[in-house]
Amino acid sequence: MVREKKFSTEDIYVQTHNLLIKEGYEKFSFSLLAKSLNVSRAAIYKYYTNKDELITDYLIKQMEQMMRDFNQLTWSVDYSNQFDQLFELIFNYRDTHLISNDIPKKTLISPEKQLQKEAISKEVHGHFLNYIQQFIQTGKKNGQIKKEIPDSLIVGIIFHSINIPDRSQLSLQEKAYFIKMIIKNGIFDTPK
Repeated sequence: MVREKKFSTEDIYVQTHNLLIKEGYEKFSFSLLAKSLNVSRAAIYKYYTNKDELITDYLIKQMEQMMRDFNQLTWSVDYSNQFDQLFELIFNYRDTHLISNDIPKKTLISPEKQLQKEAISKEVHGHFLNYIQQFIQTGKKNGQIKKEIPDSLIVGIIFHSINIPDRSQLSLQEKAYFIKMIIKNGIFDTPK
C-alpha cells in the first residue's frame, strides 16, 4: 500500500493561490493541485468536494487575515505614513482581489458557504471603505487632500489601483511604489 504524502489545509491554500494566479479560475483543477502538492486527487477530495468550495474557503481565509492585519496595524501619527500603511496593506492582498474578480458569479458552493463569503466580503469592504472615507475627510480638513476632488473618485482610485495592468515588467513592490507615488504626488514634476 502506497502511503499518502502528508499535507495541510495551509499547503492546499498556498498551492491554490499559486495556481489561480498562474492558470486562472477556468484552468484550475484538482488534477493540477494534486500534481503541485505531489499527492493524489483522491487525497484532495478528502478535504473538499469541488474546486469552488476550496476557492471559497481560501478567499474567506484571506479576507479574515486581511481584517486581522488591518486591526493589528499600529497606525502612524503622520498622515502621509498612514496612507503608505493603508496602501501597502491593500496591495499586499492584491492577488486575493484579482482571484476574487476572476471567479464567475455562479459557482458550485452551498448556500451557507455563499452567505458566509458574502458576509465577510461585505464586512471587509465596508471596514476599508469607512476607514478610507474618514482618512480622506481628515486629509481634506487638514489641507492635505484637494477639497474639489470627489471622495468617491479618490476611493475608487485607491481601491482599483491594484487592477492597473503592468506592461513595464516591474516587480510588485516597484509597481506599488510608483502607483502610490502617482496617487500622492501626481505625474508632473513640481517647479522648484
